[in-house]
Parts: sequence; structure tokens; C-alpha cells
Amino acid sequence: MTAMVLDRIADPLSRASSAGAAVTLRRLTRSFGGHHVLRGIDLDIEPGAFVAIVGRSGCGKSTLLRLIAGLDMPDGGRIVVDRHSARLMFQEPSLLPWERVAGNVAVG
Repeated sequence: MTAMVLDRIADPLSRASSAGAAVTLRRLTRSFGGHHVLRGIDLDIEPGAFVAIVGRSGCGKSTLLRLIAGLDMPDGGRIVVDRHSARLMFQEPSLLPWERVAGNVAVG
């Protein structure tokens, strides 16, 4: 798996309103049974950065994103996310059955 910064917001004054969340990963690990999916991942993503995470099928891209989103817990390491400005869009279109229409629309 490879993570690369593609671009940053050039105007630092615009960061506060539209930049997104800062993400820091330190020594992140996640295994499923005896299969080690993530081993010692260190990553810093600054607010305003556009990051691509690429790799072959099954290398841990979705697992990494689930950990960052807080949908799963790591086996070890540390995740720091400015969750106040973080957003999540699911890969498969689906509705949250416990939410009304407005609540489902607000997820995006």
C-alpha cells in the first residue's frame, strides 16, 4: 500500500473553513486472525491535503480507512483525527435505518 500527498490548499487563510481534518497515525497495527494487514503504519496528513491510498486488492486500504473513521479499532498504535471536521462517505450506497431522511442526507 502506498499513501501520497497529491495537493495542498495553497491559501492558508482558507484552511480554517474548508481544509478538512488533520490525521496522525503512529505505529498502527491491525490483524485478522494470524493475518497481519497493517504493520507499524506511520502517516501524517495535514489539513487541506489530498491523499491517495493505492494498492492491490486485500492490502489493507479499506481497513486503514475504517480505522481512521473510527469504525474499527486497531490492535496497536495510535490514531489522532480532528474528528470535528472529519467526514465519511461510504463506498456502497446505503441508508441508515435509524435515521430519518434529513439525517441520512446529513451524513454526506
